[in-house]
Amino acid sequence: MDKKVSISTPVPLPSDWAKLHSLLSKAWKLRDDGGLPKPPVPLILAGAAFSRASDIRQRWIDLITWANEYEFSALLSRNLPEPPDHDVADAIAGVSEDGKGWWPEIGEQFHDPKQKPSKKVVAETLEHLKLKWTEIVGNDLARATSPVKFTGKKSRRLIVIANLEFTPPWGSWYSASCNPKAFSEFRKAINAAISPMEVDDIEFNTESW
Repeated sequence: MDKKVSISTPVPLPSDWAKLHSLLSKAWKLRDDGGLPKPPVPLILAGAAFSRASDIRQRWIDLITWANEYEFSALLSRNLPEPPDHDVADAIAGVSEDGKGWWPEIGEQFHDPKQKPSKKVVAETLEHLKLKWTEIVGNDLARATSPVKFTGKKSRRLIVIANLEFTPPWGSWYSASCNPKAFSEFRKAINAAISPMEVDDIEFNTESW
């Protein structure tokens, strides 16, 4: 069985997203299954100009969910790029979250690159996270999960072991489509607790539980 891709994987740069969609579309055609839906189209370029950041994030989650459900997750996982240094959804969205149109001034949608934290900071932050885990995520999730380590080029991915038999508030360890707001709140609570460090990606490992 293909290893599932975490639905918390951050939105890639538009060029990378387009490449991934093209790769998955080719694999979809080769499958030659009339009952198999096409991979969700990326919300980039003109699509992003008329979308909110939350819509863009959800479309990316839709693609991950599609890959996980129809056994394209291994292909997607092998070709995922390094997480961007800024929030791509916020950067390319053309509509504010309240639904009122806005066009960002040139340059305002881009953020300064995040600095790589020292090994000491990463170790201390992980220790703090483990110590405060129940307080951060709540009793139920704390009993079914445990933070293990930070990974990635700039330590912006958190690996969490999880009990496969437990159903998280967002519906699944591999999809947040049932309640994306619940997952966003989960990640927001973690980032608030480990600030000034932050994570873009939370990967759930159910095999090590």
